[in-house]
Parts: sequence; C-alpha cells; structure tokens
Amino acid sequence: MPRVNLRISGPTPLPPEVRAALSTDMVSHRSEAFRAIVREVLPGLGAVFGDPATVLPFTCSGTGGLEAAVVNTLRPGQRVVVVSIGYFGGRLADIARTAGLDVVLVEVPWGRAADPQDLAAALRRTPDVAAVLMTHNETSTGVLNPLPELCAVVREHSDALVVADVVSSVGATPVLMREWGVDVAVGVSQKALMSPPGLALLGVSARALAVAAANPVRRGYFDFTAMAAAVEEGTTTYTPAIPVFYALRVALRMIEDEGWDRVLARHRRLAERCRDGIVDLGLEPAAERAYASPTVTSLSLPGELRASEVRERLAEEHHVLVASGRAKWKESVLRVGHLGHVGDEDVEGVLAALGAVLRDGGARHGG
Repeated sequence: MPRVNLRISGPTPLPPEVRAALSTDMVSHRSEAFRAIVREVLPGLGAVFGDPATVLPFTCSGTGGLEAAVVNTLRPGQRVVVVSIGYFGGRLADIARTAGLDVVLVEVPWGRAADPQDLAAALRRTPDVAAVLMTHNETSTGVLNPLPELCAVVREHSDALVVADVVSSVGATPVLMREWGVDVAVGVSQKALMSPPGLALLGVSARALAVAAANPVRRGYFDFTAMAAAVEEGTTTYTPAIPVFYALRVALRMIEDEGWDRVLARHRRLAERCRDGIVDLGLEPAAERAYASPTVTSLSLPGELRASEVRERLAEEHHVLVASGRAKWKESVLRVGHLGHVGDEDVEGVLAALGAVLRDGGARHGG
C-alpha cells in the first residue's frame, strides 16, 4: 500500500515510537502506574506551554477546551473582546455568545494578522472588558498572530484575562504563557505534539484558577477547580483518554531528545521551504508573508481551478492529503500542514505532487 503523505493541519502523522506506545495495555486511571505517567506528562507540557501554574487535561476536542476556558473564567453578561483573523477566531466568538457573553468583535481581513493598535483602540473605547479571546495560529488562513504584542496591549489598557487558542501553535513555535501574560492557553494532543486526538490541554495561570474558583457559574465535566485538584493528586476528574497519555509521554521524550531549539528551527525551515516552493510553482501564498504560520501554509489557486478538485487529485493520484480552505476560501485556497512529525521529504512530496497536478490541470484548461 502506498505511503500516504498526510499534510493537513491535524490530526498529524504519528512517529513509529508513538504508534508503538498506543499498543500498551490499559491500566486503571486511579492506579499508581497511571499517576506516574501524569506526573511525567503534565510537567513536560508545562515547559512547552511556557510555565503556567498548571496544565489541565480534558478528554475532548480543542473546541471543548475552548468552551471550558470560557465557562470557567467568565459569567453570562460579561463583556469580552474577541480578535478574529479567520474561521477559528469566529468560532471563539460563537462559543462566547453561546455562553451568554457580550461579544465585541475585532475582525481582521483573512490572510492578515491582528494589528496591536487596533486592539488597543477597541480596548480604549470598550469599558469593563473581562477577557480578550484570540487565536495564536489561525489554521484557516495560515497566519501567526503577534501574540506577545497583543498580550502587551491588553496588559497596558485593561485588567482583562487573556484566553488564547494555541491549538496549532503549541509544540511548534514558542508559547510563553507566563512571560507574555496569557491566562488560559488551549492546545490539543493531535497537532504539533505528535499524538492522537483525544485530549484538550489547557495551560492555566494562577489568576485564571482563582477566577474560576470564585465563579458562581456551575460547571460539571469541565470544572477547572476539580480538575486542578485531581491533577495535583496525579490523576484526572473522570476517565481520561489513557492511550493518548501513553502517546504524549513518548512524544514529549522525542521532543526533548531532538532539542526544543531544533524543533522550532525545523518548523521554521520547512514552512519557508513550503512557501518558497509554492512561489516557484507560480502560486501565491494567501497569508501575508511577515506573519506566515510556521505550521500551516495557505495558497491561492488560479481562478479556473477549484480547491476541492485539486485536493481530490492530490489524494487519488499522488497519495498526498491537504485541506481545502474554510468558508469563503473553500474553493479558492488550499492549506498544507507542516507540523509535528514532519521532515523535508514530506514538504518536497507535496510540492512535487502539486506541481504535477497544476501542469496537467493547466494543459486541460488550455494553459
């Protein structure tokens, strides 16, 4: 069977060592054996998240983790500013509205990063902001937001909490929660951390823990206070995705063995190679180059080509799996993931396959 080059933004390919870990037999999630795994994995994640007060592992998707962040730290009727630079920024706004929050939306044209001065202006004209919610890396557009600068603006103009979606950035580019002043950073297991889906991983500051403990809004499964107490004891509130913990333990050891600086440099290098290769094919990146993501590249297709058709041909003829754009970019943009367990041959394989499809497609369209 031909090797599939899985180049979506997640789930991402699993290293052989991680796949082997998934064959480990089950243990009780209340056993000392499992507690030993938790006490290795969560401190390791703390280093990747930039030294939060704790990391809370909820067995759910990243969207569940974002909802957990909102319902623990905020109350219905409170005002929040949501900075949206794409589809997943819009999802953050939807989650906030569902929780009964008063949402002030700072909407940025797709393909661009947020301007810290626009956020500053929004905070100056908006009183009583309880939190600012934003994506760090927007996978729908391939843009990396300047999160350190955005956090600095929040700290300068308000006492608002900062909630960041780091789903597709953590593990591939710096996330420095304590240094930047992020209160809740929501990541997942299945992207740059080279593990299967199943865990939302929330870095949480001491301030956010205190706010959650004082929040009268009732939570059940997603309660920060209960999960923080369980983590302190080396376990989780309810039955977790135990195999994902097995996988994360191995993946974090692999990151440590490679070296954090080398992991970051590898992601930067492969992202640059992907974008350079796209330009060489006569295509244009859809994201502004200065803020292009180290984990996802978005590219605009010529008007005569539909993204769904190109994606299908890449899969059927070359065993390369990429993603179409989201929403208004659905048929005009392709997205290539280069995060986690990825090397030069994976990116070169995408570029070669895309070149072949474009040459054939161009001939059929008279180009």
